[in-house]
Amino acid sequence: MNVPRRVAVIMLVVLALAGCNKKPDVPPPSLPRVERPVLSLNLKPGDLLKIKIPRQALVERGGIPGVFVLNEAGEARFRLVRPGRTVDTQVEILSGLHGTETLVLGDLSAVHDGSPITAVSSSK
Repeated sequence: MNVPRRVAVIMLVVLALAGCNKKPDVPPPSLPRVERPVLSLNLKPGDLLKIKIPRQALVERGGIPGVFVLNEAGEARFRLVRPGRTVDTQVEILSGLHGTETLVLGDLSAVHDGSPITAVSSSK
């Protein structure tokens, strides 16, 4: 009666070892860069309680409010934020930003976490 259990364990070991000899996967093709306007936040430490961003920079992904921040590699990274009041075209950000980020603006419907971005100057 113990034979089926041993056979099952041996089969698992053989399958695991067979997977170790796998050739490396070909990396996925790189995504095309998209041009989007950006806005650089250059706030002083005392101004962090007064972060206001354009309403168009605030997006919702999966019901979570956030913004896209441009990283050093030129990629848009989704950052969770806690929005406050909206006044005219500006949204107050209560938490989630440090005040030194570069925000991606424009049409953000096709922008996802990791999207390559070519920054163009914003009219703001």
